[in-house]
Amino acid sequence: MKTTQLIFLTVFFIASCSTSNFSPDRKKQTPEIGGDFSIMKKMEDYGGAYKVNGKIKEGFQIFRENGYTWARLRLFHTPNHRGPVCNDLKYTIQLAQKAKNYGFKILLNFHYSDTWADPSHQIVPAIWKDLNLQTLSDSVYSYTKMVVETMDQEGVLPDMIQIGNEINNGMMWPAGKLGNDKNTPNWDALTQLLKAGINGAKEAKNGKNIPILIHAATGGSLKESDTFYKNIIQRGVEFEFIGLSYYPWWHGTFEQLEENLKFLSANYKQDLVLVETAYYSNGFYPEPAEWVLDVQPFPPTEQGQYDFMVKLLEILKKYPKMKTVYYWKPDGMDIPESKSPYLGRSLFDREGNAFKGIEAWKSK
Repeated sequence: MKTTQLIFLTVFFIASCSTSNFSPDRKKQTPEIGGDFSIMKKMEDYGGAYKVNGKIKEGFQIFRENGYTWARLRLFHTPNHRGPVCNDLKYTIQLAQKAKNYGFKILLNFHYSDTWADPSHQIVPAIWKDLNLQTLSDSVYSYTKMVVETMDQEGVLPDMIQIGNEINNGMMWPAGKLGNDKNTPNWDALTQLLKAGINGAKEAKNGKNIPILIHAATGGSLKESDTFYKNIIQRGVEFEFIGLSYYPWWHGTFEQLEENLKFLSANYKQDLVLVETAYYSNGFYPEPAEWVLDVQPFPPTEQGQYDFMVKLLEILKKYPKMKTVYYWKPDGMDIPESKSPYLGRSLFDREGNAFKGIEAWKSK
């Protein structure tokens, strides 16, 4: 009888450990905390001052004191410097140097565009317009390599590199767009461009060991995530981190996010990063529309923003493969001269006073 029981318990233990039956880890592990601080320098250059309980402090100091250890910095190719479209290489290096001085690790986010790149527009840099695919790929390789080596020379070699921004619909359109007039995905062209960027980063001096992140705005969709990452991996794209965006009004419920995280954790070897998230605090919330979901987990108030962040981190902690979470544009202020709009999702009010959410992820 004892032998039979022992065999049964052994079989049960083995079955319960199977990765095909993945379940969230009972021993919760807190991901590292980061923010996309790409606009901070412009805010401070135009006289903005960040404050906690009325006391002025450097922006990076405030975030460091509240548990943030990663700085995500975007890079445009040749921006026009209007408003928030200011992140050229010189600006990014100066911002990275300041972040490093406060002990931050750097995630460098290549947009491969002169302006915003996201699922609705991926505009190829003007200097690369009309290049054929092979010449464009060569340009991506050379540019990426040059940027990494330049940042290294300036003492801010990135700790992680993101090749493209929210590229689930492709990048550098039309060459790398996933879909043409016949709605046929062009996976081969996209993956050629991705490999060019990855090789440029890896073959830069001192770039060999920098981990690569690929970012899709599919946080609430298991199907979209699987389709995207499966196809680029099948075509030989090698990278270390799956990056996701999750904004509930665009990407769905917490339950949908969890379904996605559970699936990716069980079926992909890459670790996970929640590259972008944020929540409203100023009373505004987007009305349901063609691209806006009727999902509002908390009121769009200072307390609601805090509660969203606490709840989100509790979910992420259940998945050991989730290594970092980044709040997007936590550093926004309302400075008219900067021409950078205040979106109502910052962790500061219009005058730079910290909201309660600034400490939502501290030692949780």
